[in-house]
Amino acid sequence: MLFHLGGLYSALYFLAMLATITYKSTKGNLTEAEVPLAASLAFTAGSGLLSVHFLLRQTVVLWMDSVLSATLLVLHGLEAGLQVVVIADFIR
Repeated sequence: MLFHLGGLYSALYFLAMLATITYKSTKGNLTEAEVPLAASLAFTAGSGLLSVHFLLRQTVVLWMDSVLSATLLVLHGLEAGLQVVVIADFIR
């Protein structure tokens, strides 16, 4: 039963991340408004926390899990840094 729920959760997680990436890439960049970028930054922070969970808190962490999660954290960090710079530029 848990195996089935884990598979369902993984599919829903994938769809949620795909939806947030799509939202962040259209709304945040084209409208040049602070509010969508701030929401995007919050989504990035949430995704980063999930990456940390997959990196550190799983029962069994494989080498590949560590590499993929660390890479994703680096990308989220770069994305968050660029979002902060763009928000600061819009505010000026």
